[in-house]
Formats: sequence, C-alpha cells, structure tokens
Amino acid sequence: MARNMKNLLILFALFLGIGATKAQTAEQTIEWLQAKVPPLQRESDFGATIKFKDEFCEAASSITTSFPIRVVEVHVFKYSNIKSISYLQKELAGKLYYKIIITGNFQANKIGFNNEVTETKNVETTDFVFNASVEKEEILRIVKALKHLATLKGAKLINDNLF
Repeated sequence: MARNMKNLLILFALFLGIGATKAQTAEQTIEWLQAKVPPLQRESDFGATIKFKDEFCEAASSITTSFPIRVVEVHVFKYSNIKSISYLQKELAGKLYYKIIITGNFQANKIGFNNEVTETKNVETTDFVFNASVEKEEILRIVKALKHLATLKGAKLINDNLF
C-alpha cells in the first residue's frame, strides 16, 4: 500500500510539473502582448503609444490636436491594479469592432508639448479598440494573456462566473 501511495505521489508530481512548464512567464506574456496588440489597434496613432512594460502598461486614450499643439491622454495601468478584463463587439462607422475593457484603479496623464505631463487624474476604465479585421478568437487569446499577466503580477480579478 505504501508503494502504491508513493507511485501515486510521483505520478501526481509529474503531472504538476508538466502543467507548470506550459504556462508562460510574465516576461514572455509581456513580449507576446507587445508584439500582438499595437498592430491590431483600430487607429495606428493609438497602437504606436501602447507600451507593455514589466509592471504596467501605457496606452493613449485620446489624442487631441489644435494646431500646433497636440495633447495625448495616456492611461497608465499597473497589472496588479486590474480588477476585470472583458470584451465586447461594437459598431462604429458602420463596421463591427472588438473592444477589450480593463477596469481597476489607473492613472490618466495629459501629455502636451515636449512630452510634459500637464494634468493627472484617476480613472477606473481603459480600453483597446481593435481594427475590424480582428477575429473573436484573437480577442479571446489577448484577453486570456492579459488575465494571465494580471494574475502573475498579483491582481485579484473579479470572477465573472459567480452568478
């Protein structure tokens, strides 16, 4: 009986090890998101601003130009402060687009001339709007990667399947 128990424990440990080797590290996930998300953005100006970093992400929320001044509102969100990540499909200008919505406690910085922060405020939501050619399967992969990264960085995500 002891031998069977020992074999069972070894088998269990082996399965745990196999499962752990498939999970991506935070660094791998950040690298994947940085390669995937910016080029799929609905507007290239917004895509160019997305920077997935070690502990947080920066992404433009709005870009306003009153010649010659351009003001960019950049949302900065720490992965550990994310509370939920969801997606929806929305019609804009007669086309269907997917949008990933991220909620939590974030910071919005207005950046003006010479990249100076002119205003800072707290925001609870930020999003990524993808171009119309992006399929649902790709959105689901990105949502999964964002949730994985947030969890690795200590976020306590709200379980949407409670009720």
